[in-house]
Amino acid sequence: MNYKTMLAKVLSEKELTEMDIKAIKDDESLFNKLVDKNFLLIVDWSGEDRQGMLYKFFNNRLQSMLGVQLGVPEDEIYQKYNQEIEEPQRGDFIPFALSYFDKQLEKLGARVVLLDLGNDTYNILVSYKKDAKKLKSIKSDFWELSTLEQKKGRVVIYIICPNCKDTAYYDMSIEEESHQANVKCEKCGTLFWDENANEVVKMEKTYY
Repeated sequence: MNYKTMLAKVLSEKELTEMDIKAIKDDESLFNKLVDKNFLLIVDWSGEDRQGMLYKFFNNRLQSMLGVQLGVPEDEIYQKYNQEIEEPQRGDFIPFALSYFDKQLEKLGARVVLLDLGNDTYNILVSYKKDAKKLKSIKSDFWELSTLEQKKGRVVIYIICPNCKDTAYYDMSIEEESHQANVKCEKCGTLFWDENANEVVKMEKTYY
């Protein structure tokens, strides 16, 4: 595969220039190099090794790739987790945090991308928003990359109608989401998705 094509989607121009791509012999060598340079973060399924681990990684990647920083304080993720998860279990935090940070990154032009190596760790990269979903089409037995919604099967969508302020909840498969054409607010008729299933109002999404 063409490593440069993939790396251009997850590294800044400066980082890409400094990578000696020709010297990379195989997939594992590239993987190890990305980890060593803190371009790829490995997190155990059970949780962070230390508090702030995910925050610092995402904040550093945003600064390197887009010259921006997260617009939320470091401790907000823990406050939200404690508020929203009534009976937390071991292994619950990382999926919750990835969904939280993905929403923050998307506002700034980036997305969370996961590398599936078939083990019990999360192998995390950050991609430019415009390129994130394209990574799944890479033809490689090793680099199986996907955004959170591509990896997961269903989505819960929460909408507050901008006109009447009525609330709407939708729980559906990812495939169904792409067929939500001409869906309107049941109370006042405000359009939520247009005839081509494009979103026309603000939506909060949680993938699972």
